[in-house]
Amino acid sequence: MRFIDITDSKKNRYVLGENEKAVFFMKNRSGTLEFVLAGRGAEARIFALFEGAGNGQFSLDILQHHKAPDTTSSALVKSLLSDASSLSYGGLIRIDKGADGSDAKQENRNLLLSESASAVSIPSLEILTNDVACEHASTTGTLSEEAILYMKTRGLDGKQAERLLADGFRKSLFEEIGRYGTFPELAKYERDPLITI
Repeated sequence: MRFIDITDSKKNRYVLGENEKAVFFMKNRSGTLEFVLAGRGAEARIFALFEGAGNGQFSLDILQHHKAPDTTSSALVKSLLSDASSLSYGGLIRIDKGADGSDAKQENRNLLLSESASAVSIPSLEILTNDVACEHASTTGTLSEEAILYMKTRGLDGKQAERLLADGFRKSLFEEIGRYGTFPELAKYERDPLITI
């Protein structure tokens, strides 16, 4: 599977033809992006990571557009937001008439690291044919007090526990990407996060 880093790309539309398969990755990229599955057997795996601090504001809209039959797409958008940072995410899965056998998922997971941080998530589906599999999920939450307490009983202080939990949340995105191959290009993103707890 081909890996495409679109973090700094100016393109906002990506088209996959017959049997083309790609993993797309972006970090802290706002904008409106369309991923078109134009040929039978096309597969797009889309990953976005946001790390917000200060007054950082992000806005991302993703369209997963299935135009051909037997196509697959998934989008996983994760954010760690501290201070007064925010994320607004909109996801639309559109499956055209005749794109039978399409399989599409979108997922947005937000971790708020301060009382002033915020996230808005609006997933939606537009399905114009039968015989498809679609799902969407969205969660926004804070660090678990119970998990922090458990880690304190194991010798960590509060800040260490919070850092460990946030790091696990962040690393799970890279573990998910690893299901589709080994991509050395990701190493620079897997290093220390931009935000500190």
